[in-house]
Amino acid sequence: MRHTFRIDFIKQSILLFGILCLSIWSVNAQQLPLDSLKTDTLADAVITGEYGENSLHNSVNKIRMIDSKRMMELGAINVKDVLQNELNIRITQDPSLGSALQIQGIGGQSIKILIDGVPVIGREGGNIDLNQLNLNNVERIEIIEGPMSVNYGTDALGGIINIITKKPLHNQVSYQGSLFYQSNGQYNADAGVNIGGKKQTFSIRAGRNYFDGFDEHESVRRFRTWKPNEQYMVDWQYARTTSVGRFRFQQMYFREKVTDRDNGNITPFGAYGLDKYYRTQRLTNVLYFDKKLNKNRNINIVASYSHYQRTKNTYRKDLVTLEEEIAEGQEHHDTNVFHAWMSRGTYSKNLKGAKFNYQVGYELNYESTHGSKILNETQSVADYAVFGSFEYKPHNRITLRPGLRYSYNTRFDAPVIPSLNIKLDITSYLKLRASYSRGFRAPSLKEMYLAFVDPSHNVHGNPNLNAEKSENVQIFFSYEASKDKHVFRVEPGVYYNHIQNLIDLSLSNTSNMHATYINVGEFTGKGFIINTEYRTPIYYMQFGYVINGRHNAYSPDESYFYNNEYRFNTGFTWPKKQTTFSFFYKFNGKFQTYQFNYMNNNVELGYINSFALMDATISQPLLNKRIHITIGAKNLLDIKDIRASMSGGVHQTNSGNALIAMGRIYFVALRFQLTQKFFN
Repeated sequence: MRHTFRIDFIKQSILLFGILCLSIWSVNAQQLPLDSLKTDTLADAVITGEYGENSLHNSVNKIRMIDSKRMMELGAINVKDVLQNELNIRITQDPSLGSALQIQGIGGQSIKILIDGVPVIGREGGNIDLNQLNLNNVERIEIIEGPMSVNYGTDALGGIINIITKKPLHNQVSYQGSLFYQSNGQYNADAGVNIGGKKQTFSIRAGRNYFDGFDEHESVRRFRTWKPNEQYMVDWQYARTTSVGRFRFQQMYFREKVTDRDNGNITPFGAYGLDKYYRTQRLTNVLYFDKKLNKNRNINIVASYSHYQRTKNTYRKDLVTLEEEIAEGQEHHDTNVFHAWMSRGTYSKNLKGAKFNYQVGYELNYESTHGSKILNETQSVADYAVFGSFEYKPHNRITLRPGLRYSYNTRFDAPVIPSLNIKLDITSYLKLRASYSRGFRAPSLKEMYLAFVDPSHNVHGNPNLNAEKSENVQIFFSYEASKDKHVFRVEPGVYYNHIQNLIDLSLSNTSNMHATYINVGEFTGKGFIINTEYRTPIYYMQFGYVINGRHNAYSPDESYFYNNEYRFNTGFTWPKKQTTFSFFYKFNGKFQTYQFNYMNNNVELGYINSFALMDATISQPLLNKRIHITIGAKNLLDIKDIRASMSGGVHQTNSGNALIAMGRIYFVALRFQLTQKFFN
């Protein structure tokens, strides 16, 4: 197999090098002598994959962080809204299953999504619906690309997205709330209170999101391309500091109802429609414990139980009397239930400037599922692991971090997973991060035990699947410097992914109507990415570019398909009024890949045409920043759907179009926070 980049890849890399040089020249044009500048960490604290809280500039892992200020400027209401502006992340949308994402061309079951380090359960079609992950209590989002299996185990083969929630502050009481309206029929509201004492804190926040559905022809038909949905969320937590350590209990509840109406049937004897209702419930209970044994040694333990249930029911609705009755036939109804128990603990030594630091830990996972489409109706799997890594500094500019994870899985032989991270401080402002890591993904319970048989499907799981194994190499440079609150940062990098035993659907050898999951072979991806940023107290500019290549087992030769992405963001703050004007643009190039379509028994070339998303917002603080108002327009280019031909897996078939957005929409968001410090 050929592993060299194509000529056009080299040409584009040269082009981006020229842009990089131009960016550096532009900074020099602002009278900023870069060689004499000092670094600026931008006060960005991260924790994912680290031994403790660390800054972005000093972290060993290459981490992306999106803070609440950026979320507010985007007018984002869920994780999908935030990530669709990020480079090397592609998001697709399904009317019933919700959104899904890819990182570095790897997606589905291989991306692990966490909330405060706890896995989110409830994958439909292998994906967590990002529309269900609301931002009303989110402080920031941390992203690590590439396998993180040493730290986080299975499903972390392609990357980690860790959603960090807000924590109550001590010695104060605060009240928060928000109202959101969007011209496509979105109405959101939430409110909460945080109470912080000297040794204990309590917070609770609740909200409701309502979407009326959207369709270009909604005035003449009851069907909606974008399905109406209603969501309720409650998140509360209690924390107490004792002589033993700090305990925190958190409970998160989510409920959603999605309505899928057909166009109706009109006969001389009456009129009726078939309405499908998809109801989702997710309840997560988490207990955290952390203790500092001294200034540089920490114990962190988390234990959680998560429950997920998704139910589909179909009703026959009389369009004259509006009465409903449940439809007959098992194919019209379905319920899937998942239970997940998890515990993870680490012991870390993290002394700044020390030649030797380390972390050791354990992780226990138990998952079970039952439903009408699961073989024997109930199945379970458990995974028990120990892991560890250490940091060694042979020189004050060099950090080496090797790691290892050993797992025992009740369903298959889990491999030993190694990793190696290297951080080189070339100068105080120029750093190199390189990593080699192996990853694995255990087959999901659905991939092993699905039994989905109805008039349109005959899909079965495969209990003999092997785990996917991967190798990843990444090299990133980071240049960051500042002077007089002017910050310049540029981050170019390359990456390479190789996955073995890739799991996909294929037709059974015994029947052309029987599809099953098998290990189809290999996947290879590689790419180049660069991000640049220039920031002052008044304005900022960000430019980014990525080219990503893919080759899989279905490709007829050794060629790669490449797709490009560009991003340009900018913002300006009017100092006198503190008004911020923001502009966001991302271009997604044509995406192509060979795939197996089990519905047609063919290997075919799937594609999604190129498209661009452009947003603009204005944010204004009022009453000493107690209130923030944001107004804006999303999708200024009025994109709705684009030409595409991609097989949709179990629940979908090929389509001539892919849903992207609902056209140009306008929004207004109001957020308030009142804080009172009354504890001494």
